[in-house]
Amino acid sequence: MSQPANMLSEEQMLRMEKTVLYEEALNALHAALDAAGCVVKEFQDAAEYTQSAFRDYDTVLRKSLAQHCSVRHKDFDEMFKNAIEARRRRESELSLSVRQFLSEQTELSQEVLRELASLPQTEQSQQARRTAEVAALTKKFAELQHNRRRELLQLFRDFKAEQEAFSAQLRACIAQAKELRLKDLKAMFEQFQRESEARTRQTQARRKEVAEMLQRFKLQRLKNSKNHYARKNAQ
Repeated sequence: MSQPANMLSEEQMLRMEKTVLYEEALNALHAALDAAGCVVKEFQDAAEYTQSAFRDYDTVLRKSLAQHCSVRHKDFDEMFKNAIEARRRRESELSLSVRQFLSEQTELSQEVLRELASLPQTEQSQQARRTAEVAALTKKFAELQHNRRRELLQLFRDFKAEQEAFSAQLRACIAQAKELRLKDLKAMFEQFQRESEARTRQTQARRKEVAEMLQRFKLQRLKNSKNHYARKNAQ
C-alpha cells in the first residue's frame, strides 16, 4: 500500500531536520561574529570615554585648585595618579574578559563546525540521533553566546556609568574649588579607588567562573564523543 501524499517518510523528515539544523547553526555563527564585533566596539568606546574624561578633568581641576590655593599640586597629582592606576587596572580586567569571550566564541564555533562536518560520515542508522545531538550543541552554543554577550555589554555599561558618576564628582570639585579641602578631595578619590578595586575583583572572579563553566562543558563534550565512538565500535 502506497504512503499517503501528506505523510513524509523518515528519510524526508531527517532531511528537513538537517536543513533546519544547518540554518540554525549558520544563524548562531553569524550571531557570534556580530557579538564579537559589538563587544569589542562597546569596550573600546567605554575605554576611550574614560581616558578622555580623566585627561580633561586632570588638567582643568588641577589648574582650578592651584588657582585658589586649595590643594597643592603634589597632593593632587598623587591622588589623581592613584585613581588613574585603579581605572587602568579595571580596563585591563575588562580587556581580559573581552579576550576570553572572543576565545570561547572561536572555540565553540569551531566545535559546532566540526560536528556539522561529521554528520555526512555518520552511519544511516545513527543519523537521527547524531542530528539531534548536533542540534542540541548548536542550541547550547547560541544560548551561551547570547548570555555572554548580554553580560559583557552590561559590564561595559556599568563601567562607563561609574566613570560618568566620578566625572560628575570632579565637575562638582571644579565648581567648589575655592572651598574644597584636601581631606574631602582625598576621601572622594579613595572611595573611587576602593569601589574600582572591588569591581575589578568581581570581574576577575566572574572570569574564573566562566572558565570553569566552559571547562565543564568541554569535558562533557569529550565524554559524549567517547561514548559515540564506543557505540560505533560496538556495532
